[in-house]
Amino acid sequence: MGETLVLGSAFLWAFATVLAKPMIGQIRPGTIVAMHAWVAVLVGIVLLVALGRLSELAAISPAQVLLLGLSGTFVVVGDIFLVRSFTHLDPGKAFTVASGLFVLFTLLASWLFIGDPVTQVTVAGAGAIMFGVYMTRGGAHDSPTTAVPGSTMTATPTVLLAGLMWAAGLIGFDIAIDHVDPIAGSTVGYLFPALAYIVWATREQKFELLSLDTTNRQLLAASAVFGGLALVGYTLGIRYAHAGIVAMLESTAPIFAILLAVAFFKERLTARTGTGVGFCAIGIAALVI
Repeated sequence: MGETLVLGSAFLWAFATVLAKPMIGQIRPGTIVAMHAWVAVLVGIVLLVALGRLSELAAISPAQVLLLGLSGTFVVVGDIFLVRSFTHLDPGKAFTVASGLFVLFTLLASWLFIGDPVTQVTVAGAGAIMFGVYMTRGGAHDSPTTAVPGSTMTATPTVLLAGLMWAAGLIGFDIAIDHVDPIAGSTVGYLFPALAYIVWATREQKFELLSLDTTNRQLLAASAVFGGLALVGYTLGIRYAHAGIVAMLESTAPIFAILLAVAFFKERLTARTGTGVGFCAIGIAALVI
């Protein structure tokens, strides 16, 4: 169950982030990702009410609230760094670098701090997925309207921070979700960055949502829905799978991002992409079956 939730989250996350690409330069990355967080909070509240578990929110201790809030903030900040990297790299390449770092950081941290097992199957699956993701680097060529100036080296600080923030958020959620209702934990976790954005926008008096044109408003709405659902599915998946497995399965998002970029932005695939998808499929099968 956990693996399925994480794979679904990876697809939705890739969809949300690819939809965000045309908005770069028109709206700040923080605003885009904050809308993802707000949708995640709203979805969580709806689920808690529908399932009759709203009281679970009151059962969370102050220490757990703090850990959940920090974890949600780390995940959202990591997403902000990823979206910012699109000023230097196309989504497929940015996802590739950030996801590889995310897997490495998470496997190391989960082994050191929470005792997750690292088996031969885990190593083999991780190797297949990371090689597959690497093969997708440059797997799609930008069209003239979507080409992004810059290089991987220029984007290194932002993708490095994205991977680090995601790993910290994943480990924090993994620790906290063991002791709280997963839906309540997701709701509390993403409420922190959602409220932080409102405070920041109010202090700076920068309400970009009011000045967006129709096209960007529609793109933001679609990205927010997919991104919010991705955050909820990702957090629930952490409850039912080891942190290292979650990181590896979530790292398949570059595959989805490249294929979606082809569909939406007419970017052209290279022969390497099929090989990359194949290796990712083998790695996923090794981890899930």
